Formats: sequence, structure tokens, C-alpha cells
Amino acid sequence: MRHDDYEFDEEVEEGELFNVYDILPPDGTILEMATAEEMVRAAELEAKHHALQRIQDSNFQLSGVTFKELLTEFERYEQESMEFWTGVYSRLRIPWAWTIRIDVANGPIHVVNDRDIFIDEENFEEYDFDDFIDEEDED
Repeated sequence: MRHDDYEFDEEVEEGELFNVYDILPPDGTILEMATAEEMVRAAELEAKHHALQRIQDSNFQLSGVTFKELLTEFERYEQESMEFWTGVYSRLRIPWAWTIRIDVANGPIHVVNDRDIFIDEENFEEYDFDDFIDEEDED
């Protein structure tokens, strides 16, 4: 099912609640192809994200001035990223609550909801770690 099969334009009657998660496609659903410009910009933002994340992950002390410079860089990145993704979401006409990603190598824009796509949620049995520990103790 394509994302435009969902009815985004339905008028919601007064007093009726609309839940964007009711129309959330499953993980991996390809919504559209990214434009060449979107692919390039998404790759640039992803590279910058990884570079900033490496700085965060490194454990070193910063002076107050350096911290302010880094904070400014993080804020600039977040503003650029938000501006870019707002444009993509608007073009696709999808709710901001959905998480999407652009495959920068091939172009598809797909849904990523951090669910395990290999688990059948209807038939999924919750794993009880305490039962596993009890079984190990018995052995």
C-alpha cells in the first residue's frame, strides 16, 4: 500500500479526534523517491550528524568558549536538519510524527518506526526474562 492510499485530506468533524498513528505504514514502506537534491542534502546532513555524534561520544574536557562554539554548531545543524526534513514531510504530505529516512545511495524515502520488521506483532509472545533466569538456575 502506498502512503497516498491513506486519506490525509479527510475532513475531521468537530469534536472528532484524528490519530496519525492509526494510518502509520509498517516499517520499510517506501513512500516516494527522493529528488536528486534531497539525496545530496540528506547525505550532507547525515555526514554532519555522524561527525557531531563522534564529538559527543569522545570524552574530553572543553573550555567555556569551545563549548559555546560547539553548541552553536549543534544548533545550526539542528536548524538545517529541521528545515530540510520539514520540506520533505510537506512535499510528501505526511505527519511529522512518522519517522522517515532517505536511502542516500538509491533514493527511496521509507518509514522507520524502530519496530522489528521480522516480528509478527499479532502473534508475538512477550519474552519474560525472569522465567529464563529461573530455568537457568534449575539447570
